[in-house]
Amino acid sequence: MSHPIDYPVCLRLEGRSVLLVGGGTIAEGRALAALEAGARLRVVAPEATATLRTLATEGRLEWLARPYASGDVRGHDLVLAAADDASVGPRVAQEARALGIWVNTADVPDLCDFTLPSVGRRGPITVAISTAGQAPAVARLLRRELTAQVAPHHVWMARLSGWLRRHLPSGVERQRLLKGLVEGDVGALLARGERKAAGVQLRAALKTLKSSGETT
Repeated sequence: MSHPIDYPVCLRLEGRSVLLVGGGTIAEGRALAALEAGARLRVVAPEATATLRTLATEGRLEWLARPYASGDVRGHDLVLAAADDASVGPRVAQEARALGIWVNTADVPDLCDFTLPSVGRRGPITVAISTAGQAPAVARLLRRELTAQVAPHHVWMARLSGWLRRHLPSGVERQRLLKGLVEGDVGALLARGERKAAGVQLRAALKTLKSSGETT
């Protein structure tokens, strides 16, 4: 039997309005991930975990201590349903979809417009494993194994690459420099922990770019 294949994306939730229906352990995990991404989070649930209560007290999320009510999805950019009551998820999904709002319903792939991968982070690097909602335990296993492969020098490469992309104009030379940062001498030096020597190499490359008129 075949299953739909997910189209992987990374959503930018900074400042976006997200509704979370549910206040249990699963909902708590969803809430922490949304807040880490910078979302403006509203939680609707008659009860909530101690962590969610603390976050509400601190003003990091809004908690409406009541059951889900028709119309709660309005005005939100994204909806997450993780209520302990199994009858709630279908209601939330139906209303969200009717309004064109993307919704994820925990443990019910057929009611999801998107699935939530198992995520590991190292600095700006995110490792996300999805099984299209079919095998969350397998996703968690692979996430742990793959995240363990992200070494400190990979984080340094990512941060340095981001800095260079912000400060150098686009073009062939910048592309060549960024590729060399990962695959060339600079990357090899970072992998060996020789940051000082890597800096020397990088400054030389930047000087060459400047002399060729590629930098501003």
